[in-house]
Order: sequence, then structure tokens, then C-alpha cells
Amino acid sequence: MKINMKLKFIIVFSVLLGLSFAEVRADFNSFILKAMKDEINRSMQNLRLKDLQKPYYIEYKLRRYKRYYASAFLGALTRYGADSANFLDARVRVGSYKFDNSNFLDYGSIFFFSGDSKGSLNRQIPLDLDYGALRRELWLATDIAYKKAAETYSKKVAALKNRLRKDTTRDFLKLPPKIYYDTLKSTPKIDLEKFKLLVKKASAVFKKYPDIENSAVNFEYIPVRIYYENSEGRIYVKDKIFADFEIVALSQAKDGMPIVDHYAAYGKTPDDLPTLDSLVKASEELARSVVAIKNSKILDDSYNGPIIFKGQAAAQMVAQIFAPNLAAQRFPISERGDEEFETYAAFQNKIGGRGISEFISVYDKPSEKEITGVKTVGSYLIDDQGVKAKDVLLIKNGYIKTLLSDRTPTKRVRETNGHNRGGAPMYSVIEFVPDSDKSFDEKELFKKELKHCKDRELPYGLIIEKILDANIATTTLQNLTAYQFKVFDDLKKKVVIIGRKLYPDGRQELFRGALAKGFSAQSFKDVLYAGKRPYVLNLLAPSVVSPYFTGGEAFLPATVVAPDLLFEDGEIKLMNLDFPKPPIVPSPLLKK
Repeated sequence: MKINMKLKFIIVFSVLLGLSFAEVRADFNSFILKAMKDEINRSMQNLRLKDLQKPYYIEYKLRRYKRYYASAFLGALTRYGADSANFLDARVRVGSYKFDNSNFLDYGSIFFFSGDSKGSLNRQIPLDLDYGALRRELWLATDIAYKKAAETYSKKVAALKNRLRKDTTRDFLKLPPKIYYDTLKSTPKIDLEKFKLLVKKASAVFKKYPDIENSAVNFEYIPVRIYYENSEGRIYVKDKIFADFEIVALSQAKDGMPIVDHYAAYGKTPDDLPTLDSLVKASEELARSVVAIKNSKILDDSYNGPIIFKGQAAAQMVAQIFAPNLAAQRFPISERGDEEFETYAAFQNKIGGRGISEFISVYDKPSEKEITGVKTVGSYLIDDQGVKAKDVLLIKNGYIKTLLSDRTPTKRVRETNGHNRGGAPMYSVIEFVPDSDKSFDEKELFKKELKHCKDRELPYGLIIEKILDANIATTTLQNLTAYQFKVFDDLKKKVVIIGRKLYPDGRQELFRGALAKGFSAQSFKDVLYAGKRPYVLNLLAPSVVSPYFTGGEAFLPATVVAPDLLFEDGEIKLMNLDFPKPPIVPSPLLKK
């Protein structure tokens, strides 16, 4: 009996992934992909409104999602359990690959299209699925997506009718059929009781520190299996697994200033997370850090001059300021004209130009599963559009070579390199590689900063060791503070958590109350030197393009590999804001 060529491909690919033939065949022949194929064929043939364009492209994505979680405060559980859900995305394009309903911003439909749980994106569907139930959900979601696509297409045509446009870049890239499998032999099991004990013991540490007013210890494990099929014959099934452990501690100084520090560990399975002893130790260190920061002096004045971003702070600066600009973006048009999202537009038209100091090259390597012994959470094989991810040299010796891209071409980047994640191009494993002759150990880097401070007649330099993580700021921290502190609302302010003054005699002095404000992607042209050792930071990074526009995810697993960075000229400002008054009565945990 002859074996279908597609199935041959799957068998070969599955061997590489360690899957058995029986497992692959069962998954490939599952009712899910059959239901998708049958509904795509029916909709491509029959879906059309009178006097409106018919679909030229349809895609479906089903995410079968599980979540295990545990949270604790001062040794007591606050959340614990497991849940499951199925989410369906249906996307329809009308017109043609050259010109369709995409790349147009219809303000009136943003919330309707991306946030409705019974719409066409992130549509929650029954857990107990069979062929008939899934076909019904696909039919309803496709109907909504088509009507919206046809309406948007008409608005786009009307908006361009009386406008002369020079940019004739096609709206979507056509690709041949392809089938991919990136699944595990079995989903890693979890002992939820073990993690219940973990969060309780790690959170109980804060009982010994009455200066800390609030804290949280959270654990999550989220395995997802994703099924994808489109009208081109592109199919994939992949597993997306993520585990995290977060610790956040909060206090207030006498002047009302919020004091916060956090610890986070991210992995692809629960086994990648630290041990109980390590997490209890992390809680202890975090508690001592908050107390030390609380008792430190406020930075006496705003500072302009040489600044070293060290370790985690360097990686966070790359993640929050530089890396998002490395994603190619197609600025949509609207009835009001071309819409530019200036936040991450620094490099869109600068390919061939200098984007960073000339001794640094920058790569994105989704294939790298481990760097310097640390497993990367940003690595992946197949992007969300069913395209194999490519390792990309983005910047060579300071000059921009290309950007991370997906199937939406831009003027300067016409092909996809497999970086669509969460609905738009997104970085995965970003690595900064400095030349060796500009890389120094910590002691020498400090000397070089002090020399520049002396030349500018500055009494000290600054070392920034940690800045506030964007994901923790907008999730756990906001829940802890009940949105009382506005400084945590604006991620552009880059709250300095741990900063030190570096004096000419080598003495270091902790300070608080500072913001690394005014830094931009252009600031990285002023990096003078780098450290010798790279810091590997796993994080949940904000998506480059907001999910309100894409219908995708707000935060995505990513990895940033960066050495210490010495900026020639940076600005650290005082946190001149009004704060709520501290509690009137002391903590009941304080010993009398």
C-alpha cells in the first residue's frame, strides 16, 4: 500500500522528534484536523455575501489549554487548582495576496474583533469536542470573521479611493503547502502537591520580615497543544509548554515611596524550575533586599553621565527598549491616514544604517535551546503561521542587516523568517555579542566608568543592577498594590529597583527613588564597552504589537543574552511623584 507523501514527511520528522509512528498517525488523522479541512473547503466554496469579495484565504488554530497553579501569602494558600479550556481562532482574508482586508486599522472594531470570547479570535469553545461540535464552532467563528473581513475590506477600499499611495507592497505572502510536527512524546507530569508546599514555604519566609507590607509567591504550569490548518494546505501540530515561579515583595518608606523587588524563574517544564531550597533562599535574599532598599537614601539629584547596566538590568534594558525595535512592522492605514506606532519604529527604515555601537553584533536564535548552561524559554521550532523559525543575524558590527519578520511584508523586509508569535513578529532568543577588545571584566569596567566620570567632573558614577520587569509590573505587582502607585503604571519610566553609586575609591552606595527615563533604542549607539560574561535572562516579554490589534497574546516567553553595558551618557531621574501615605499603625508582626 502506498503511503501519502505528506504522511511520509510527518513520519521522517517525527523520528527526529522522538515520536512513534502510531502516535503521529493518530494525531494526524484526528477529527480536529479533518474538521478544519472540511470546513475550510466548504467555506472557500460557499462563503460569499452579495456584492462583496469572497475569501481567498482561511486559517484555523485550536489551542487545547491546561493550567495548574498555586499561590501563597505568608505561608497560607491564596489560590490552588487546575483548569482546562479550548480556544479557537478563525482568520479570513478577502481580496487577494496583493491587496486584502489586512493592514488597515478600523478603530470601531478593535475591541469587538480581538476581545469577544464568542467572536472569531480567542473564542472559548466546549471542552468535550467531537467532529460535529468542532465543525459547528468553526462554522460560527468563520462566519463572524468573514463578515468582519468583508466590512474592513470595503472600508479600506473607500479610504484609499481618493489617496495616492506610493507603497505598493503586497499585503500577504503566499506560501506552498507544508506539514510540521513539534510535539512531545508525552506532556510532562506535575505533582501539584509539591508546588503547593513550595509556594507555602517560600512565602512563609516573609513572616520574619515585618518591614515588608505585602508579598506574593506564584506558581503556574501551562501545557498547550496547538492544531493549525489553512487553505494553502499548511498544517502543524505543536506543543507549547511553560512553567514559572514568581516572588514579589513590597514595602513603603517613611516618605511613602514604594519599595519593591522581585524574583522570577521561567522554564519549559516544572523540572526546569529551581529546587525548594533555592526558592526559599531566593525569598530570603529578596526580603533582605527590600529592607536594605527601604533603609537606603534617595538619590540626591537627577544624574546625567556614564552608567553601567549590570547583569539582569542590562538584559532588561535590551528586552524593554532595544529588542522590540528589531521586529518588522507594517504600519496600517486608516480613514485618518497611515498609522505609525512610534514606540518601536526606530529601525523600520534603517536597514543598512547603524543601530548600535560598532563593536556589537546582535542575533536572534530560536534554535538555541541552551546558552551557557541555562535553558532558554524563547526557543521554538515552528512559528504561529506554520513557518520554520530561522536563526537571524540582525546587526553586524553595529549595522542593521534585517529585521524579524512574518508573512506580512514591509518595504524593506519582503520574506518571512518564521518569527510570528502571538499574532505579529516577535523576538525569541536575542543575543548581544561584543568584540573581545571592547569587553572587560567587572573591575576594569568600573575603572573605565570612573575615568569618564573624572573627565566630566562627576563625583560618582552609577551602577544599575535591576529594573522593574514589565510583566510583573502589570500583573502581580498591580494586584498587590491595588493600582495605588502610578509609577508602576507607565512602563516607559523604567523603575530602578537596585542602583548603586560608584565612588572613585571603589566604594558603592545603595540608593532608591530613581527612574531610568529617557533611554531609547538610539541610546545603544552610546554603549562604550561591554562586560566579558553574558547574562542569560528568561522572561515573559510584552508582545511588540498590542493584542488589541492582533488578537494575540499580551506576553510571550523570550530569552535575552547580554553582557554588562557601559553607556557613555544616560539619564537617571528622581521619582518625583505623590505617593499614598504609609500605614498609620505598625504591622502586627512587629515584636513589641
